[in-house]
Amino acid sequence: MSNPMVLTGRPDGTTARSVEVLSGLPAEFRLIGGLAVLCRVGVPHRATVDLDALARGLDHYDPALRSVALSAPGGGQYLMAGRLELDVIDVGESDAQSLVDQLLATGEEITDLELNAVGHTWAHDAATPLDLVVLSELDGTVLASASDRLVASPGGLVAMKATTVTLRASSKPEKRASDLYDLGRLLSSTDGWAAELDSAPAPLLDAVRARVRQWFLDPAGVDRTFRDTRRFDEVRLDLDDVADAVSEAWPN
Repeated sequence: MSNPMVLTGRPDGTTARSVEVLSGLPAEFRLIGGLAVLCRVGVPHRATVDLDALARGLDHYDPALRSVALSAPGGGQYLMAGRLELDVIDVGESDAQSLVDQLLATGEEITDLELNAVGHTWAHDAATPLDLVVLSELDGTVLASASDRLVASPGGLVAMKATTVTLRASSKPEKRASDLYDLGRLLSSTDGWAAELDSAPAPLLDAVRARVRQWFLDPAGVDRTFRDTRRFDEVRLDLDDVADAVSEAWPN
């Protein structure tokens, strides 16, 4: 294992359990969600309580996952060892550009839900491998490791987060807040996300750019983003840093 991404955690803590479960998942699965953000922005970051992944052809993997899960409610959800929740999203067979072409061929405007599917598909195909190691924050011993795991890239995570925020129901403002917080950390703490997104299908790139600028550059949007994200005080999100990063990447 060379140049691993080193995370810290407690024995039997969520981070260690997540990486341990991840090590046993099919190699084709792409890690997304809170653990992927943690890997890309580095520590510290907000705590994550479950494990999220993308897969192409989930039906193929479902029997094996069910055989090791404590329970499988359906819809890509599994309760794994240590009572860790695993949520796997099936992105389908088409790549992102083919999916966009199919949607545009209908003559209808691409909906927010469809754009979110495009974002997840593109993120699946843009994932890159990482070696993960969790060290005990108490004595530095290795608690868990997962080698050569495909993890959503910074650009892929930005695309998914930016297309998910608008789908969050008003009844779950904490989900919108956590997505905006993660998005802000990714924009200000990672490199290369803008260059990655240049290769995304045009409708996805245009939507992500417009929404990111609205939430982090537009005064009214920034005010709401501040109110949404201020609840996360472990690492305060510096909105000036985010605005600088967005302005540098997308000046117009």
